[in-house]
Amino acid sequence: MYDGSAAVPVGAPQLQAVLAVLLLRARTPVSAWELIAAVWGDAAPPGAMGSLRTHAFTLRRLLEPDRAPRAAARTLLTTGDGYTLRVAPEDVDLSAFELRTAEARRARAVGRIERARSLFVSALDLWRGRPLAGVPGPYAEAQRTHLEELRLSAVEARWEAEIALGGNGSAIGPLRVLAAEHPWRERVHELLMTALHHAGRQADALDVHAQVRRALADELGIRPGPGLDRLQQRILTDGPRWQTGDAAGLRAPDRSCGPTQLPQDVADFTGRNDEADRLCAALDQSRIVALSAISGMGGIGKTALAVHVARRMRHRFPDGQLYADLRGTDPRPAEPMEVLGRFLRVLGVRAGHVPRLPEERAALYRSLLATRQVLVVLDNARDPAQVRDLLPGAPGSAVLLTSRSRLVGLTGATLVDLRPMARPEALELLTRIVGEESVSAEPEAAAEVLDTCGHLPLAIRIVASRLVARPDHTLARTAALLADERRRLGALRAQDTAVETTFRLGMELLDAEHVRAFRLLALPEMPELGVPVAAALLARPEREAEELCESLVDLSLLESVAPGRYRYHDLLRLFARQTAYAEVPPHERTAALTRLLEFSLATALGAHRASLPDDVFPGHVAALRCEGLDFTGPQEAVAWLLAEQTSLLGLVEQAVGDASLSLTVCADLLLAADPLGRLGAQPYGIERAARTLAEAARAAGHRTAEARALYMLGSSVQHRFAMRLGAPSLDRAIELCREAGDRTLLAHVLITRGGGALALRDFTAAHTMLAEALTHGRALASRGIEAYALGFLGLALLATGRPEEALAHCREAVAVTTANGDVAGRANALHNLAQVCLRTGRTAESLDSLHESLRLWRETGSRFREGLLLGAIAEAHNLSGRPVEAAEHATRARDIAEARGDAGILARALAQLGHAHRAQGDTDRAQEHYRRAHGVFRELGLPDADDIARHLREL
Repeated sequence: MYDGSAAVPVGAPQLQAVLAVLLLRARTPVSAWELIAAVWGDAAPPGAMGSLRTHAFTLRRLLEPDRAPRAAARTLLTTGDGYTLRVAPEDVDLSAFELRTAEARRARAVGRIERARSLFVSALDLWRGRPLAGVPGPYAEAQRTHLEELRLSAVEARWEAEIALGGNGSAIGPLRVLAAEHPWRERVHELLMTALHHAGRQADALDVHAQVRRALADELGIRPGPGLDRLQQRILTDGPRWQTGDAAGLRAPDRSCGPTQLPQDVADFTGRNDEADRLCAALDQSRIVALSAISGMGGIGKTALAVHVARRMRHRFPDGQLYADLRGTDPRPAEPMEVLGRFLRVLGVRAGHVPRLPEERAALYRSLLATRQVLVVLDNARDPAQVRDLLPGAPGSAVLLTSRSRLVGLTGATLVDLRPMARPEALELLTRIVGEESVSAEPEAAAEVLDTCGHLPLAIRIVASRLVARPDHTLARTAALLADERRRLGALRAQDTAVETTFRLGMELLDAEHVRAFRLLALPEMPELGVPVAAALLARPEREAEELCESLVDLSLLESVAPGRYRYHDLLRLFARQTAYAEVPPHERTAALTRLLEFSLATALGAHRASLPDDVFPGHVAALRCEGLDFTGPQEAVAWLLAEQTSLLGLVEQAVGDASLSLTVCADLLLAADPLGRLGAQPYGIERAARTLAEAARAAGHRTAEARALYMLGSSVQHRFAMRLGAPSLDRAIELCREAGDRTLLAHVLITRGGGALALRDFTAAHTMLAEALTHGRALASRGIEAYALGFLGLALLATGRPEEALAHCREAVAVTTANGDVAGRANALHNLAQVCLRTGRTAESLDSLHESLRLWRETGSRFREGLLLGAIAEAHNLSGRPVEAAEHATRARDIAEARGDAGILARALAQLGHAHRAQGDTDRAQEHYRRAHGVFRELGLPDADDIARHLREL
């Protein structure tokens, strides 16, 4: 810190750490807990809050030495429970560095290479040694890496400019030093090779390539990237050299290799000049990533502006442009995991290598973008949470967002709120589409059309396109149609009604078959429609259904998102659905949704049977009138369930609310999602769908559907370790199953309820329920039910003082699942066996079983089960007197649980961390972990809270 040219000593390292956080987040409120986590991390002492207040007081004295006691202006503000450091951007070296480098890149982009070099040199002169040297804490450590990356990027750009200006001789020496310091940074070696080549030292340039190639192969086992290899080939062929002043920099990017997913720009894009300029400036001056959020009502032109700006800025992102519609206005928005999967495949990851879990996909996505300049356009976002995993994490790339709502939670984003077009802009848009002659001939009618459309771009475009398609229609006739309140759906009472009116005008171009398709395809609550779904809804062969969809795409009433997959614009779907309920006979709507329900159930049943081959489906499936999709194995089946879970649950909820649809089919469709819960991949909204179905079934007196819904509800709640909350639903399901004599569902419910009883330490009840479940499983010849019942029954036998019987039951469960090739079942059986072995002195066998179970769960991709097993391994190491190994596994379990929000796994991991630190004599950290574990266990209502309370009293 400097006062003018004089250095001001800050003081203790932790005080420096607090100041570093506040400076790097200047003018942004930072909560006290954020500061504590940034400075101390997991090692925060009990008195950290007091220390933080002391540091804040000291900083105020340093920053405001001459401030009067009641002066209004403060540098360090208290905001909420935290602080905000109010300093001008020019007072922070990092801000000045970023401003200069951004200006340098703009100068380089327009060919002012000398100016760019001067600015890069000036920016680098601000650096004084290693950033945040000696400053402690996890935040400073992370920022050191980030700041060093910023510096290196600027250094590379500085030498690019130097070489472009012909300064090859002066660049060679510094680049050799830089290459030695960063042997794996390929861009540095590219620059060194370029400088040597331009200096006439071709052999030396090729020797650099050979050295890098050998080093990468020997040390990392990889090949050089395409940039180095392309450069080698150019040197070998002595092709054209870069010219001094090349505005694009030295490395001409291979645009043919990068994705170009941007939709086509609107040929007659009109207006929005100020907004477009603002967005372009934000994308060009991105600090790490420019988040330019365009918000506004439907039909306002958000997507058109975003695409226009993205195409205008393509030169700034030579490594490609990605695009995704996040469907933020849908009842079921796009899952970030699905979008990441599509992006990864486009970025070159083969389908079989795309990670199955969200956090792994996000990490791989950020890694792939770390060294690229890519523009990501995320259209129609719902909220910041939906886009968080889709944001790049390194300099160079940028994001352009559109959303119906203002995304104020995106720190540092450039927010642009769109309003309806001004009269001159709206008139210009209409004129560009229909022609000057038509508008000039009917100026009053043109003005009336624009006013009735509410100056919304989407409405204007649809009306104008219809006019072009039908030359016999005039502006006056169009104005008259729009003026008819019966045609305007309530005289434009709401914001979107003008757009709905234009949709009706467009629908007049359709024949009866296409009108039927347009309406029926909008009935289900599904974000996208595949050809099989369309065929089921329309009762047409798949080929005919696809032709109808393609025709609607041609008329801009449906969008094609991929071969064979379609979606509506959100307002078009609303309009189509409203007209369907107003104009399609009820029996035809019911028939369409019934066909879709039965197709979905047939497919889901196939997925259930493929993923749980030894289980007996606990539903009462009537004869279905259609066939579903086929699956080649459990992995494909689970992948389909994961991909379609949002649509399936939405369909269940929708069907439950329609008295004309079968509650039995709804219940069976919900049951078919059961494999997701067993893997711990809880679908969003499964509890809501199950609760909705249970209430509807109870009201209708449909006890079969009610029992199935209650089973799924209680089971879903218990997967959150809320055993007491799940018990009433499961107990009522047991009663209903006994009344109906339904042994299949009863066996499933008893196993789930018995497992919950084990967690609540009601061992006698658990033994009774699990023994009955085993009897039912054997009577039903269900090896899956038998294996699950045997494993859990072993734990109940152990708890009731029968260890040898427990061991026999658990080993039998392992044998059953091994013989049947049931990977998930065997992993579960091994986990149960390990627990019995651990508590009967068979520590080595216990650890072997736990590690094998962990390996199998990792094969299934279940992050939930992985966290559970890591916590169990930590427990085994603690009980075996190996606290260091226990802490290592418990830490990994804690990290997984925190990332996923798995409270029960988190509490168990924290408890094991407490035991491990206590065994090592670190009572402060043990107490910290025990307190957190106690809080979570108590909130879940688990008896483990009493155990942790006893440990806390003993410290």
